[in-house]
Amino acid sequence: MFEISNLPRPVVRYGVGLWRRRWIVIACAWLFALVGWFGVWLLPDQYESRAQVNVQTETILDPVMTGVTARPNYEQRVDVIRQQLLSRPNVEEIIYRAGLDKEIEARTEVERRAKLEGMIDWVGEKIKVESPMNMYFNITYRYGEPVMAKNVVDAVLNLLIEQDLGASLAEKEEAKRLLDAKIKEFDERLTSKEKEVAEFRRLHGEELAIIEGKERQREQKETEFARIGDQLASEQRRVASLRNLLSSTARATAGNELDTLKVQIAQLRSQYEESYPDIQVLKARIEQLENAGADALPENPEYTRIRNELRAAEGGVADLKAREERLRTDLNALAIATGEAPAVEAELQRIIRDYEQTQKSYEELVSRRDRLSLTASLSAGGQGVEYQIFERPTVAIRPVAPPRMLLIFAVFLMAFGGGAALALVLTYLDRSYTQAADLQRAFGLPVLGSIGTVQSAIQKTARRSDVLKLAGACAGLAVLAVIYTYLTVWRLPDATDIAGAQTASIGQTGDVW
Repeated sequence: MFEISNLPRPVVRYGVGLWRRRWIVIACAWLFALVGWFGVWLLPDQYESRAQVNVQTETILDPVMTGVTARPNYEQRVDVIRQQLLSRPNVEEIIYRAGLDKEIEARTEVERRAKLEGMIDWVGEKIKVESPMNMYFNITYRYGEPVMAKNVVDAVLNLLIEQDLGASLAEKEEAKRLLDAKIKEFDERLTSKEKEVAEFRRLHGEELAIIEGKERQREQKETEFARIGDQLASEQRRVASLRNLLSSTARATAGNELDTLKVQIAQLRSQYEESYPDIQVLKARIEQLENAGADALPENPEYTRIRNELRAAEGGVADLKAREERLRTDLNALAIATGEAPAVEAELQRIIRDYEQTQKSYEELVSRRDRLSLTASLSAGGQGVEYQIFERPTVAIRPVAPPRMLLIFAVFLMAFGGGAALALVLTYLDRSYTQAADLQRAFGLPVLGSIGTVQSAIQKTARRSDVLKLAGACAGLAVLAVIYTYLTVWRLPDATDIAGAQTASIGQTGDVW
């Protein structure tokens, strides 16, 4: 059978001590709880306002206008703007826009400036600009007044957009100004080069006219020389072809008899061997006619025609060679004549090259300016950076800090823990004895026994009443904790407070910049 006396002596001693001092525990718990909850009530509320914005740097016009417009590096620019957003000058601008400077109380300008510097550091640390994903930003800020927290986030959001748009506009204006200045400079240089070319041509007009005339003659003769060369090559090929054809054509013919004999011998050869007597007779007659000589035979008409064509072709080749030689002599003479004035021509070519290079640079600058103007026009129509505000800053209804429910529950537990700790300390300091074993240990004498108490009906009633009062005190503290939690955590603000906060939070509208 379980008995309390069977427990370890320290457990029994301190357990009995807590029970004897139960009202001290309850009283301390009430005292500690009230003091702790009053401290929790004194903690200032922190209201959080937030904004979510997505920076869109790619539009539907990007694929269409690739290579037509100069697309800036928007991603890098937005990242730089975000890094510079919480610099001290920008934080000071945010303070003035949100109205935080009105809360500074100072008697002198130096004191006010010192407090403002401290506020800049404090506000800069409290503003959080986080990027959970690429080109997506969360802006949060906590403050004791919900309207002021909303104003600060609104100021940060507006400053982020204004700085980027202002930087973009400033970049375009500066680029346009520099391009205009360069274009003006190259326009003046181009005009100067044109005047220089005209003046040089005026001073050296006769020399240049002679050089240009000879140059035209040289070009004409070179063209004719190339044409004569092609004709000469064609005629030479024709002469070679005619010579080959003439060598394979019979110079004379024996007339009808020779032709008849050749037909007959061909017929016999198709029927008999070469040793056939008739074939031998015909062969002898054919050799006799053919060996009779050219003078004895009539001339072949085909041979005569080919020979006449060959003579005409050879005459044409001789004429073409003569013309080619004359053209070569003329070209050499023109080359010598043109080389007599190289300085004037070289100087003119140098001036013309400078003019063409200046003109090319001028046209490139004008093209860049046109592209910049087109880029600016597209930016005004949606090209470039677009800010999509998914969540505008609003006035918070409930505070996000401190965690009052957790603190109330912690104070509740710590109150009972503090009362119990005080009771345990008092028990430790108490020199009375709660067990026979403690008495025997203290005096070194054997304890023969102990006498328990027998409670009467009145004592039992009083004990029951004491227990009920103890439970009521604990329940009362718990009910007080629930009521306090409801009043400080769960209860919604009054309708008038919400209406006033919403009225104060009226600002810019619109979701896309």
